Amino acid sequence: MRRLIIYKVFVWFVCLFPMSLWAQGMKDIRINEILVKNVDSYEDDYGHRVGWVELFNSGYSNVNIAGSYLSVKLGDKSMTYKIPKNDPRTVIPPQGYVVFFADGIGSKGIFYTNFTLDRTGSLYLIDANGRTVVDSVRYNLSELKDDRSIGWKVEAAATDPVWTELDATTPGAVNDVIEFESKAELFRQHDPSGVVMTLTAMSVVFLALILLYLVFKQVGKSHVKKAKNKAIANSKQVVVSATGTADTPNGEVIAAIMIALKKYEEDKHDIESAVLTINRVARAYSPWSSKIYSMVQMPERRPRK
Repeated sequence: MRRLIIYKVFVWFVCLFPMSLWAQGMKDIRINEILVKNVDSYEDDYGHRVGWVELFNSGYSNVNIAGSYLSVKLGDKSMTYKIPKNDPRTVIPPQGYVVFFADGIGSKGIFYTNFTLDRTGSLYLIDANGRTVVDSVRYNLSELKDDRSIGWKVEAAATDPVWTELDATTPGAVNDVIEFESKAELFRQHDPSGVVMTLTAMSVVFLALILLYLVFKQVGKSHVKKAKNKAIANSKQVVVSATGTADTPNGEVIAAIMIALKKYEEDKHDIESAVLTINRVARAYSPWSSKIYSMVQMPERRPRK
């Protein structure tokens, strides 16, 4: 029975381990930006201007995209580029980017695909199993402008990103080029000398101290009150144990208690007899016990001649 349980746990772990790896890996990769009509924008390593695709790692751990696929649809057919393995450049760091050039040749290097983006309207990122679609985007070729990329963009500070035309092409960098001023920066602009910040900080400290004083004072009062109630309860318990009732003892009860205490004190001493008995003790004489031998003999006084 024990071996069967261990076997089931092992099978369960083996089945869930790849899923957990995928959940922590490829699911964090997304198609972040694409440029289809590259006329006078970003150049590749050969000095050519072609369409490109930017992938972004939105997670907080390294993800190796080796073995996964980039695919486009051309009518009823599709063209797929498999990202080669055994290349450290396919590891995308946390919050990192990687750019693939869609030149349609695919033999210039690991980051050059065998398809172009100007003949299709959809792009797919597929997991290494060849079936799971990690991310996909769609675009209308007729609406695209020269040297204007499309990608995920945050239009306001409090909204979710949307797939739209970007203000500027940003390969290998964040798409949101418009900086939003933080609350701290706005506060600094309104208080350049820092006087308001100082007063605010001191007020917070003093209020915290006052609050602590009130809390400790209330706690002390509650402890004192609890101690008084406990002392009163103990005194009542002593009275109840002595009288057998919770009522205040009357005079008769007090007198009975006093008599009982007096009798108890008297019983602690034995009654002494008033008869004196004198017995004669006969002892044999012995010079060793005679007092005359223990007395100091005075010297004999003789008159002077």
